[in-house]
Amino acid sequence: MSSNQSDRPLNTSMLIGGAVLTGLGGMLAALGLTFVSAAVISAGRRWQQRTEMTPGQLAKHAIGAAQSARQAGVGAWRDPVPPRAAPSAGARRASTDGVPVS
Repeated sequence: MSSNQSDRPLNTSMLIGGAVLTGLGGMLAALGLTFVSAAVISAGRRWQQRTEMTPGQLAKHAIGAAQSARQAGVGAWRDPVPPRAAPSAGARRASTDGVPVS
C-alpha cells in the first residue's frame, strides 16, 4: 500500500501547525491573565492602604452597609406607600421643573 499525500485523510502538517499555534496562543493568554491579575491585585492593595483601615474593618463596614441596605429594602417592601391625595379643584399642577402646567 502506498501512502502518498493524496491518500491521507488529514493534512498532518496543517494539524501540527494548528496545534503549535494553539499552544502558543494558550501560553500568551495565560501570560496576559497573569499580568492582569497582578495589576488588579496591586491596585486593590494601593486602594486598601489609602483607606487607612485594616481589611477586617473594611469588611465590617461593608457588611454593615449591606445590612442597612437590606433593612431599608425589606421596610420598603413591607410598608405600602400611602396613596397621594387628589389635587383640589383650584390647585395648579406643576411639572418636575416647577413650571406650572396648564
